[in-house]
Amino acid sequence: MRKRLEMMARQSKLLRKVRKVATIWGTLTREGLIALNTYDGRSIQPVIWAQAVGCLVMGWTVANKEALEAWYPPIFIALGTGYCGSVTTFSTWILQVFQAYSNQHHFRRHGLHNVMDALTQTAATLGISLAALAAGKALAGVLPARALTSRLTRRRSGNAGHASSTRLTPTTDLLVFLVLGVGFWAGAALLAGLETRRNFRPTTFAITFAPPGAILRWLLSPLNSNRLSKRAPYWPLGTFAANIIATLVLAGLFDAQHYGQRGQLPAAHTVVSCQVLYGLQEGFCGCLSTISTFAVELRNLRPHRRAVSYAVGSYAVGMAICVIVIGAPWWSGGGMEGSCSGLIGYS
Repeated sequence: MRKRLEMMARQSKLLRKVRKVATIWGTLTREGLIALNTYDGRSIQPVIWAQAVGCLVMGWTVANKEALEAWYPPIFIALGTGYCGSVTTFSTWILQVFQAYSNQHHFRRHGLHNVMDALTQTAATLGISLAALAAGKALAGVLPARALTSRLTRRRSGNAGHASSTRLTPTTDLLVFLVLGVGFWAGAALLAGLETRRNFRPTTFAITFAPPGAILRWLLSPLNSNRLSKRAPYWPLGTFAANIIATLVLAGLFDAQHYGQRGQLPAAHTVVSCQVLYGLQEGFCGCLSTISTFAVELRNLRPHRRAVSYAVGSYAVGMAICVIVIGAPWWSGGGMEGSCSGLIGYS
């Protein structure tokens, strides 16, 4: 029993290190896709590409769960919870849909057009996320994980003539990922403190704050199997809580980034403070919330009305938070026209 508990403790530490590494790469993927698709004249928000890529990889990962865990157990958690959960983001999607409803970018259009723009972003994100998830599962049939892992795994013949996998020992695993996880995280923190180039520093802040968001999401995930999730309205409460908490924090960060009169600096008026707020928004909130897991749950929930109520409920609660935290001070004339975007080099 003691050896078993020690083994479980080592595996738990290993999984945390694996998630840190995967989370950093997931955040970098999202930031890269957003930057690549940020240009004048774009027809849709650039974050939708991050949602699509994350759900595509999630679909492939879920379809290959048994093969991945048989090859190396932590890799499934690293890809699903760490990487895909960090590439996709629920809170940013909700914020951008709210901005469309309220026309915070001051486009020359009337209220009905605001509603249609918001509904377009809503339908496009949900549609492409579910479609990419299905495409990922289909891709698993064309490119199965076993075909990849068989080339990466060295085989040796046992005494009985069976082929067995040569794997690293748990102690070696822990040491490797301890160095990678803590090392990558410490390196990101050092870059955030030492890097002075305006266009690069916000990303280093984002990857510094990313692991705590992903770890908090992982800590909330047991609520999905809690008995409370099996009562009406039968929602996966872990994912729901992570998405809603991230939306609430993001709404507060948005206020901090924009408090001030138009043409004036916001309350967070220094370059570094704006970059920190951006890092918390894209790193912590972006990795705490997730669309990829949300999409998997929508496909798996039965009966279908349960999935519909979960989607509508999450959407409605997220919108309500934005209305209260962002809309109330904005519409009351509380000076919410400032912006950090010019100070951090992002629009």
